[in-house]
Amino acid sequence: MAASNSYDFDRVTDRQNTHSQKWDKYSNLDIIPLWVADTDFKVAPVIQTAIEERVAHGVFGYTCVDQPRNQVIANYYQKKYNCHVDTDWIVWVPGIVASLTLAIRSLSKQHKQVLTPDIVYPFLHTTPAASGKQANHLAMTYTQDRLRIDIDALEKRNAQDAKVMLFCNPQNPGGTIYTRAELERIDAYCEANNLILVSDEIHADIILDEDKRHLPYLDVSPHALDNSIVLGAASKAFNVAGLACSWAVIANPEIRNAFTAEMHGIISEINPFGYTATLTALEHGDDWLQAMNVYLRHNRDYLMAEFADIKGIRMLPLESTFLAWLDVSELALEDPMAFFEAAGVGLSSGQGFNDANFLRLNFGCPRSVLEQAMQRIKKALV
Repeated sequence: MAASNSYDFDRVTDRQNTHSQKWDKYSNLDIIPLWVADTDFKVAPVIQTAIEERVAHGVFGYTCVDQPRNQVIANYYQKKYNCHVDTDWIVWVPGIVASLTLAIRSLSKQHKQVLTPDIVYPFLHTTPAASGKQANHLAMTYTQDRLRIDIDALEKRNAQDAKVMLFCNPQNPGGTIYTRAELERIDAYCEANNLILVSDEIHADIILDEDKRHLPYLDVSPHALDNSIVLGAASKAFNVAGLACSWAVIANPEIRNAFTAEMHGIISEINPFGYTATLTALEHGDDWLQAMNVYLRHNRDYLMAEFADIKGIRMLPLESTFLAWLDVSELALEDPMAFFEAAGVGLSSGQGFNDANFLRLNFGCPRSVLEQAMQRIKKALV
């Protein structure tokens, strides 16, 4: 497959012996890792250059934030979504999972439960318990092949023991982008139940369906703006997760003050390379991002066609992310993940997402790697 524009996403980069979590899991094993959610693409050249220039300075002390850096985030929301964000609303945190924990601990001191989607990436299940709360799982639906919260069921739920509702949009796994109508109903439920919604929007920049558009939760209504924490990062779209940099947008000063007070003595400063990569990505990385999205769209379409011809595996259509959600229930395997590891392909078990009928496949890699993995999957099922 030809590279998109002037960027070479077909290039295979050896990540062995780089302390890569993704690749070290199968160190010295003939298993292609298509599990944890980082891509195998080199960062945008503009990010590489910016980091090299920062390295050349040679001093990497404690790093602070200022209004110009916050303005980059505000400009991003204005340019991308026509959504106003005040620079004072922005809080920098080393990672989104840390922000989930901070939100729960700061806002649920008098509450026993945290509402969270039932089928979602594992940290939305584990952070409530880690904060001494019970995760109250919200029913999901697969209708129209879009994995999302079952809003009809949600509207009948009693939320009296909860103050915080965790949310993931675009949805991981499943790749669903929630519509405005869906978000408005979720917002109405939160208003009726006096909930603060914490929205993980880390995959918002990875849009595969060209007719779809991500809507930040804070832009749904005045109530949503005043009763939410919206989380974002460049880490998924620009493959800089290892640089540990994310942000939280919190318009309500009382919520923001509680959130930042909880950080004291727990959360460290952002490292200088995290700031450099994130700000450069948002200001100058759009051409690369659009090219990567085209490449991922072709990878998704390739997989959809391949799995359509494989009996026993059904791939759900996805609107966002680089994470395919595969229904393997018809194969009736005792341990689906182990079965495909034995075939030389490392996938994520659906059990960790609360649906053991599925596996998650990361297609954020060169096409040649994906083709090799598909050959192994087909051979295992012959």
